[in-house]
Amino acid sequence: MKSNLPDHSLVRAILPFGLLMLLLAAASPASQILRYREQTGESSFTFLWRSEQDRSGVTIIQDQGDETYSSVCTPEGTTLSWRYLRPPDTDVRAERIGDRIQLSGRLAGKAINQSRTIDSRPWFQPLSFSLQRMVARNAQTATFWTIRPDTLEIIAMQAQQSGREQLPAGEASQAADKVVIRLDGLLSGVWHADYWFRQSDNLFVAYRGTHGPPGTAETSIRLLTP
Repeated sequence: MKSNLPDHSLVRAILPFGLLMLLLAAASPASQILRYREQTGESSFTFLWRSEQDRSGVTIIQDQGDETYSSVCTPEGTTLSWRYLRPPDTDVRAERIGDRIQLSGRLAGKAINQSRTIDSRPWFQPLSFSLQRMVARNAQTATFWTIRPDTLEIIAMQAQQSGREQLPAGEASQAADKVVIRLDGLLSGVWHADYWFRQSDNLFVAYRGTHGPPGTAETSIRLLTP
């Protein structure tokens, strides 16, 4: 079900274990491959999240069934470009040019060629990476832009660190820094979601939020490996 809120969820993909091992074996030292489980009500998915770093920046790849999201970001977490692919009729590309985001391609078969004006605030996509870099810099707050994939609406949001908590990790626990995200402006009190990043290395380890109107089951995400 598509959310009526910004799409901040991670990838949902079920991959054979053997394929995962092949990807891990082929990964370069600058690559990171992680598995997570997302659960909403009684439904759950195991998914893969991958990042690769080279001289052009950090590429984040998220496969969600027949959908693929890819972003190129700076090492500090600011997004430079983004692509949303869903064959056969959706292939959207977005690029930041100054204080504009240029959108092109097709969404559900409809041609897209638009330039949206923003301001000097950074563009964060995906939040699993951009907020991780915010925590690594020990920045307590941030305001930013993000794109809602199903409508291509560009939304202003805010994030704030909210202390450190102990989260379960197998039979033990781990310290994690909590970040709360909200819509920016007058609607900031309408909705929020929580991210946690492991204190030892800033790795994204958990998420909790509701992706729909009142009564919608809560969505949670947990790191499976490493």
